[in-house]
Amino acid sequence: MISTLVLISLLAAPRAPVDAEVVAFVPRLDATDQLLPFFVAAGSRSSLLRPEAWRGDAHPLINVDVTSPAALKQVGIDATASLTRSQLGDATVACVKVSDVDAYRKACDEKLGRLGEVFEKLEGGVSVYATRDPLGRVMAAYVLGGHESCAINGHGRSVEAHLASLARTVTKPATGPGFTLAAKLPGVVQLIAPGGATPGVVSLSAKDLALTLDSKLKGAPLAQLAGAGASPFGAFSAPGMVVVRARLAKSGVPAMVDQVVRQLPGAAVLGPLAKEVAPYVTGNTALLLSHARVTTGLRTREARFFALKGALLVEVSDPAAVAALLARLDLKALTLREGTLAVSLEGSTLVLSNDAEVKARALAALPTAAGRQARGLEFEVDPRLVARGLSQVPLLEAIQSPELAGFVAAGSELGPLLLASQRVSGWLDSAGAGQHAARLLWQLDTAKFTPDAGH
Repeated sequence: MISTLVLISLLAAPRAPVDAEVVAFVPRLDATDQLLPFFVAAGSRSSLLRPEAWRGDAHPLINVDVTSPAALKQVGIDATASLTRSQLGDATVACVKVSDVDAYRKACDEKLGRLGEVFEKLEGGVSVYATRDPLGRVMAAYVLGGHESCAINGHGRSVEAHLASLARTVTKPATGPGFTLAAKLPGVVQLIAPGGATPGVVSLSAKDLALTLDSKLKGAPLAQLAGAGASPFGAFSAPGMVVVRARLAKSGVPAMVDQVVRQLPGAAVLGPLAKEVAPYVTGNTALLLSHARVTTGLRTREARFFALKGALLVEVSDPAAVAALLARLDLKALTLREGTLAVSLEGSTLVLSNDAEVKARALAALPTAAGRQARGLEFEVDPRLVARGLSQVPLLEAIQSPELAGFVAAGSELGPLLLASQRVSGWLDSAGAGQHAARLLWQLDTAKFTPDAGH
């Protein structure tokens, strides 16, 4: 029994060059159709997410629909096995299991023949089939070791230096911290950062019109979270663009307070006071980003801050001590042309807000008793409000600002999809030793994609 499980895991393991930069791994090709309902629907509103944009170019030498077992069978690829696609600079590598060697070789050789003169050689006991252009450059190749194959295409650059590595890749599963994390996080498709400073994996799975992204990261510059536990904001929820509930690890509170204050108007005034308040901050926090309202443009950092209406709620352990510190605050320094940053203490909750109405709604939404958070950080997003916010970015200002241009592009490409989405939610947890786990759930609005929805 154990040996069978080990064999299955080896057969489904990624195969990638040791110097691969980014890896996409599909444990079973015939399971990718689970993603189609979501991506077909999402692709009708966003061209970037159309299945046609990704399902036909997974193999660098064979243009085949990887979501179609019949099409894969025709070119000799085993649809019940895995596919690993890696990026090596400009070169693309894909490794598959071959069900029909003759059909597979014919499909690959057709591409090689169009790129130059085809030749064959042995590399480390593995058969290598490659093509050389009139300048003597090896432009593409594939290797066969039994029924395992890896193919490479340089897309205009020579891949000769990679042939030995390709021959080794086909004979053994990939190893490294990113692949270790991926083995613990099943999914229909996995996007893997194999190594470097921040190895990690994002696994995609879907059911009907709901897409789930699960992730594990190591070494990412993220705040350490305290995990599940009691919080006065455990059940906090209010209508708005984004709602976040977090339990920060006490050790990371001073750094987080400093980081937040640096982004606020009047940071020079707030900074020294924030350092004195930080020891009283428990780590339990909540954030309500209610909506966007652009009134004075977005050219300055202050204008951008006040355009996004929100309130930050922070629990403090000694309200009396914090109140004494706040009494020294020069409130006039927090009043700007674009708006006023209000700082107040409401019981044991320190409140920072740039809009009086949003502050009132946030306080009204506070639970009457402490609740329990299941995760270190939990968030809920109203995608429709996000789309409306993106639509307010002034086009003329975006032309002059690369930062704003990105928001305009996001609004143009994703705005229609966000308006047709029901909810986006998720969580983030710390796992110790610099590791984090996260989940994002994107649920489309089924009513927007029914036959009579008018799209």
